[in-house]
Amino acid sequence: MEAELRFLRTALPEDWAAYPPSLFAAFAAHAARLRRTVPWCVALSQEAYEQYVLCPRVNDEDLSEHRELFYRQLWDRVRDLEPEQAVLEVNRWCHEQASYQAQDERTASPLTVYRCGSGRCGEESAFLVAALRSVGLAARQVYAPRWSHCDDNHAWVEVLCHGRWRFLGACEPEPVLDRGWFNTAASRAMLVHSRTFGPVTDTALHGAPLGREGQALYHNQTARYAPTREYTFRAAPGEVITLEIFNEARFCPIARLTAGADGTARAELGLGDVHLSAGAKEAFCRGEREQTAELALPAPCPDWTPFPFHAPPPSPVNPAPLTQAQRRERAAVLAAGTARRAARMAGYFDAKKARACPGQRELLRKARGNFGEIHAFLSRDGDPLRAALVESLSDKDLRDVTAQLLETHLERARPWADRYPAEVFRRFVLCPRVALERLTDWSAPQPGAVGEVIALRKAGVPAWLRPLDGAVMLWREGRAVPQVPEVSGTVVFRKTAEERFRFRQSFSLDFWTGTAWKPLRLADRAWHKNRLTARLPAGRYRVFTTLRLPAGDQLANRLDFTLAPGETRELFLELRDCSLEDLITPRDMPSEVPGRKSGRPALLLWLEEGAEPTEHLLNELAADLPAFRALAPEAVCFLRRPGAERQVTLAGLLAAWPELKAEYPEWSWQVETLARHLGLDPDRPPLAVVQGRAGRAVYACCGYQVGAARLLRQVLERLTAESS
Repeated sequence: MEAELRFLRTALPEDWAAYPPSLFAAFAAHAARLRRTVPWCVALSQEAYEQYVLCPRVNDEDLSEHRELFYRQLWDRVRDLEPEQAVLEVNRWCHEQASYQAQDERTASPLTVYRCGSGRCGEESAFLVAALRSVGLAARQVYAPRWSHCDDNHAWVEVLCHGRWRFLGACEPEPVLDRGWFNTAASRAMLVHSRTFGPVTDTALHGAPLGREGQALYHNQTARYAPTREYTFRAAPGEVITLEIFNEARFCPIARLTAGADGTARAELGLGDVHLSAGAKEAFCRGEREQTAELALPAPCPDWTPFPFHAPPPSPVNPAPLTQAQRRERAAVLAAGTARRAARMAGYFDAKKARACPGQRELLRKARGNFGEIHAFLSRDGDPLRAALVESLSDKDLRDVTAQLLETHLERARPWADRYPAEVFRRFVLCPRVALERLTDWSAPQPGAVGEVIALRKAGVPAWLRPLDGAVMLWREGRAVPQVPEVSGTVVFRKTAEERFRFRQSFSLDFWTGTAWKPLRLADRAWHKNRLTARLPAGRYRVFTTLRLPAGDQLANRLDFTLAPGETRELFLELRDCSLEDLITPRDMPSEVPGRKSGRPALLLWLEEGAEPTEHLLNELAADLPAFRALAPEAVCFLRRPGAERQVTLAGLLAAWPELKAEYPEWSWQVETLARHLGLDPDRPPLAVVQGRAGRAVYACCGYQVGAARLLRQVLERLTAESS
């Protein structure tokens, strides 16, 4: 065990300073036992054992003492299996414990994911890695930091079985390995990476190093998922080059390379565009036709300046279709796991105990597996500040904060309770949450702006980080003011009534700090009468707008401007135009999603009955129904469950359009698989697909989109005309 502790002390210096020694002792003791007793762990090389079994850190998640708990629940289920089958069984158990749920970007610990029954993909994958390591299976998280063909990213898991890395989707059990909805998405990745911690020497095991940030060393895994080539980037010797993907209407970093003594840096990447930045210098590298780029000062863009951003071309990966028996097995596993998880989550809430906390039942329900800690804190006495403190927390905080930590912060803040308005005190003095940091008792200093806010709150000064740009704000003399005095101006963004600009989807705003561009956050809800008014610090800005085409490429615009102190500037946001030909991009459908059957063009609709975006599309279809019926496509709507067709709006459309069929597939699985395959967002139904006669998807869209039915009709008209 001493060897294990030495490794942890060397590999995780930041964590060693932030967590109690007992936590690392528990990890070391558990791993040492696995190394002695579990055959597949005994067979690992020392480096594989240290990095992928012993190491408690996966990504940036909070660390938790979970290994023994997971081991006790898993060992009897896997002990007699071959490694590949053991991996699948661990993933089935993980699905029984947790499912996907969008939530804030703080990465919860594996123990919190287990207790609350949900997590983002990064949390689910860290949870699965932790579960696999708890029974001695060497595992790591792999991560596409940003897709190029859609606005998203994703993390999944690899496991070392018989010396070969195999992959799977976390908490998404399949009957076989190397299969997931992300197969095709990963084949279009610009970068897929993994992490190790501390010194490593076995490049064949870990992958080519990309560079180190803090404790983590990044390794390039892209070539195992997507077509790649080696790129060469030129800058000043020693200069840090940030590789960026245009995602969410802005340039998002995916890696940082350091130019060598010869001024070059190299990386193996996918076959799409990449943007480079180093301070004020920039460059594009057009991946389909260029393999080199040199950074230089860009030309200013005082007027809207168009540029394209190309995703890697489609490279469909369709795993062998599951047999009917395998599909039935998967459906049964998913149903049983979902039922077990729901029963466990429901069992955490104690209605009898909740009576001691009147008015707090909903908070106690949100705490899920952390019910006991939140209840213990709320029920200790009748102090109304207890409820105020708990109400200041995020849902995720409710699921992992301890009663003792809450007690510490209550006593810290109590002396200032009557000095400020109640809401100011609750949010900006009493609340222990500043940003996405790990919650602590604040006894140790924190770095950066978060540390500045903590120091102010400890002194009884209301302080917070401005959502726009993270600047430290204070409550002084009855109003909010920046900690550092600043001069500002006003920008009024304008749009047409027909356009629906969404921040970090179709437009973004960056501020020049003097050394780098800093992304800002504007609130979509601030639009009023087609105007969005923002009070901004004086300085240099750049604005991007983008129109993403169905195949994943983007037509973007850039505008640079300077805001003078006291100035009011109006900016009319402009989207680039596209033609119908730009929208028609034939792509293969996933092999297990139903296609056309009649030899005619097809309109396929995955609908969420009663939900507003679906209602909007149904109303648009009904308004244009004569034209759709005249085109006579094969029309099918896919619904979650029998009975959904009785929803009023849908029932009306079905009655008026007798050729429109209703079917009831594995709805969630199909939407996830098809949307990801086509570069769309599975969390934004409805999903609409037009198929050509050859069975390929020629156009697809999802979510709220004014004029969606009109575009669907125009694409069907084009297909009909081409075949006549």
